[in-house]
Amino acid sequence: MTVLDTIDHVAGAGYALQLLFMGEKFMSDNFKNYTPNNGGAVTMCKFAGVFIIGMRLLNYYAQTKGNFETKKIFSFVGAVVWGLCGVITLATWEDANPPYSYVNLALQAAFTAGYIHQYSTMKDKNN
Repeated sequence: MTVLDTIDHVAGAGYALQLLFMGEKFMSDNFKNYTPNNGGAVTMCKFAGVFIIGMRLLNYYAQTKGNFETKKIFSFVGAVVWGLCGVITLATWEDANPPYSYVNLALQAAFTAGYIHQYSTMKDKNN
């Protein structure tokens, strides 16, 4: 597992825990027009947190037990997912709440670039 993968796992675990246990704060920090005590939005945060945990575990397994091609495709998928998150952030920019929106976009761009680089330079150590 690379340094980038490890950082992504740590960030993903923190994000999942934040969504699971601090959904109200997450929503009010990140969205200008969030209505406090919106149970539906907080419940969706909890669902998202559970799915993120599942995806992180699958990703960890693939990165530690998978072959070269599996690891390479996971780098590609990482770039796509982080890139799409950046697109969503930009598409909903007027609803975003600074400074969190700037931090989110910077992290999304950094992870996208990191995974593109990792994918494009990854070499099979067995060949």
